[in-house]
Amino acid sequence: MNRHLLVFLDKYVFRIAFYAFVLLARLGRRGQVPFHPEPDEGSHFLVIRPGGLGDALMAVPFLKILRRSFPKGRITLVLQKKNQAALKNLPLFDELIVMDDPKSLFRNILKILRTRFDVVLDLEPFRKVSSIVSYLSGAAIRVGFDTSSRRLLYTHHVTYANEKNYDSLNMTRQLKVIGIDADPREAVDIRCPLPEAALRNAEKTFAANGLDWESDFVAAVAPGVLKPHHRWVMSRFASLIEYMLEEDPRTRVVLVGSRADREDAGEVLGHLRAHDRVLNLVGRTTFMDALGIFRLCKILVACDGGMVYMAASMGCSTISLWGPGVMERFKPPGEDHVGIRKNYFCVPCVNYSRLGEFPRCSYDRACIRDISASEVFYEYRRSKQRLLRGTGTPIEHIPLEPFKPHTLESLR
Repeated sequence: MNRHLLVFLDKYVFRIAFYAFVLLARLGRRGQVPFHPEPDEGSHFLVIRPGGLGDALMAVPFLKILRRSFPKGRITLVLQKKNQAALKNLPLFDELIVMDDPKSLFRNILKILRTRFDVVLDLEPFRKVSSIVSYLSGAAIRVGFDTSSRRLLYTHHVTYANEKNYDSLNMTRQLKVIGIDADPREAVDIRCPLPEAALRNAEKTFAANGLDWESDFVAAVAPGVLKPHHRWVMSRFASLIEYMLEEDPRTRVVLVGSRADREDAGEVLGHLRAHDRVLNLVGRTTFMDALGIFRLCKILVACDGGMVYMAASMGCSTISLWGPGVMERFKPPGEDHVGIRKNYFCVPCVNYSRLGEFPRCSYDRACIRDISASEVFYEYRRSKQRLLRGTGTPIEHIPLEPFKPHTLESLR
C-alpha cells in the first residue's frame, strides 16, 4: 500500500472506525484475563507487524522466542506485501496474512473474523488500524503498546519504553504478558539463516566478476534510500569509495540496491575517477540474492533504511548514516554496527505526537547533508581494523584525526 495513502486512511477513515469500536468495547467490556499457558499448549497466536523492511526484520527475535516457547502453538503473522520476502522463508510462523491495499485489508479482516485466535500480539506502535484488527480478532488476550488511545482496544497494554529504546527490545516486552521473560541479548539478535541456494548464487556472482570474497576485503555500499529525508549526498558516496579503494589495494566495493536506486548509483559512478574495483549490482539482484551478497561482505555503508537490517541479519557489519530519525531506536546495537549523525539541537524531529511522520525541515536536512565523506571513512577504518584484528592481516596506517561533533548554533 502506498505509504501516504496508509497515513491518510489511518488519520481519517480508521480514526472514525477506531472510536466506534472503542464504544462497542466499552459496552461489552471484559476485564483483563489471566493467561499462563504451558509452553506445549496449542494456542493460536496472531502477530501483527506492519511497517517497513527494518520493522519486519526487527521482529525476528520476537518470533524466534515465541516459536521456541510455544513449539506446538500456531502462529499467524500479519504484514505488508513489500516485507513478505524478508520473512517468508523463516520457520517462525505457520501462516502469513498479507495486507497491502484496502481490498486485501478488508478481505483478510473477514478471514480473521472467521478464525479463532487465543492471543493477539500487536507490534505496531502508532497506527490505529492494527488495534482495530486486534479487536476484531475476538481473542480473549489482546496485547499492544500504550501509545496514544490505541490502548483502549487491548485487554493488556505494554508501555512503549521510550523513543531511545531499541525497537526489538520494545517488541519482546510484550511477551511478558504471556509468561515469557526474554533475554535482552537474544532480543536484539536479528541474525537469520540463509538458504544455501542464495549463498551459492552470491558466490557465483562474485566469481563471474573476478571478485574473491575470501582474500579480498569486500565492502558493500548502498547509496539509495526509500525516504528523501534519509538521503546523503551522492558525490560524497563517491569520495568515500575512492578513500576506501586508495587505502587498501585488496578492497573491492559492491554497489547494492533495488531498481529504484539505479539513478543514485549512476550518479555515484559518474563521480568516480575509476570503476575497475567497483561492482555495480544495483537493481540486478532479488531480495534473497542480496542477502547472499551481504553474507559474503565484511561491511555495509548505507543510510538509515532496510539495507542496514538486511546486512545485520546476515552478520555483516554496518556503518549507517542518520538524519532526522531516532538512531537509538533503530540502529542495530553492538560494536559491529556504527551509526553516524550530527547531534544538532533539532535531532530527532520525529516523535509520538507526529505518529512517526517527519515534519517539514527548515534547514534542508542539514543533519544528514553535513556528514562528510571523511567522517564516514574514519569510522569505516575503525570498523575494518576491528574486523581484521587478530587475523594476521596487515593494515596500512593512514593518520586520521578524530572528528569533533558539530553544532548548528547559527540555526537557533
